[in-house]
Amino acid sequence: MLPLAQAQPPAAPPPQPLPHPELPDPSLVFPGMPWWVYAAAGTVIVALLGLVLWLLLRPRKAAPPEPKKPWQAAMRRLRDLASAASTQPPGDIAAGVSETLRGYFLDRYHIPAPFRTTQEIFQRDGIPATSQRLHRYAPLADLWDQLAFAPVPANRTESAALLEKAISFLEEDRP
Repeated sequence: MLPLAQAQPPAAPPPQPLPHPELPDPSLVFPGMPWWVYAAAGTVIVALLGLVLWLLLRPRKAAPPEPKKPWQAAMRRLRDLASAASTQPPGDIAAGVSETLRGYFLDRYHIPAPFRTTQEIFQRDGIPATSQRLHRYAPLADLWDQLAFAPVPANRTESAALLEKAISFLEEDRP
C-alpha cells in the first residue's frame, strides 16, 4: 500500500467549453426592447398629453341665449310703468306705453312697428291679409299713433287709463 501522503485525489472532470451546452447561445438574447417599441410608447404618451391639454384649454361654448318672451316682457314693463305712474309725468308714461307696445309687436310678430306708422303696417303690405288675428289689433296701432303723434295725457288719471287700456290689449293677446 501506498502511504497516505502519496495518495492522489480523484481527477476533476475537464472544463466544458463556453458557451455551456445547456444554456442558449448568448448571441440569441437581445439586450433590450426594439427601438420601435420605445418610439410607439413615446407617441402614445405625447398624444394622450395633447388630448388632456386640449380638453383643459379649449374655449368653452357660450350658453345659448334664453328664448325671448315678448308677452311677459311687455306685461312686466307695463306693470312697472303703472307702479311708477304716480311719480312720473304723464308724457313719460305715454312714451313708455308706446315704446313697450311697439317693441312687443316687433318681438312677437316680427313686424317693424317701432319704425312704421299704422298705415304702413296695417293698410299696405305690412301684415298679410290672411292674418285676421293681427288685424284685430289695428285699434292698438291707432293707440300707438295717438301716443306718438297726438297730445300726451294731460293728467295722471288719463295716463293711468292709458296704461289700463294697453294692459287689456295685451291680456287679449296672451299666448
